[in-house]
Amino acid sequence: MIERKIVFVDMDGVLCDFMKDYNKLISKDNPYPQSRINFFKNLEPYSDAIASYRELEEYFDVWILTRPSVLNPLCYMEKRMWVEEHLGIETCHKLIISPDKSLLLGDYLIDDMPTDNIGNVLNFQGEHIHFGTESAPNWEAVLNYLINKV
Repeated sequence: MIERKIVFVDMDGVLCDFMKDYNKLISKDNPYPQSRINFFKNLEPYSDAIASYRELEEYFDVWILTRPSVLNPLCYMEKRMWVEEHLGIETCHKLIISPDKSLLLGDYLIDDMPTDNIGNVLNFQGEHIHFGTESAPNWEAVLNYLINKV
């Protein structure tokens, strides 16, 4: 049996559109909109994100790896609920919520944060695929890149 490479996929900014709701709700009176109840649960999936996640599962051992918002203790539950709603209950078994992604061992991390973002991808030992940048602007580019590695 061939061992599949591990791919971690971030949620906010990769699977779902964090900034759309964040920008809509941020104000002087509400500087941390991500602290609102149901903020994470109601985030909209990016176009092609769900289908792309499923396609990755055909080639890799795929996990969701997301950071919690310390300003919203409910985000742990809301992120779990989002995964169930959009990817199904079985995918909840492959959900990891960690404030430091570098603690996990994997081959690839698809994340929208830059590598110098402490706690996010700074010391991740595998390859960081910087989602939303010129080299990985969208899910189509990420899939093409990763599937060509198989």
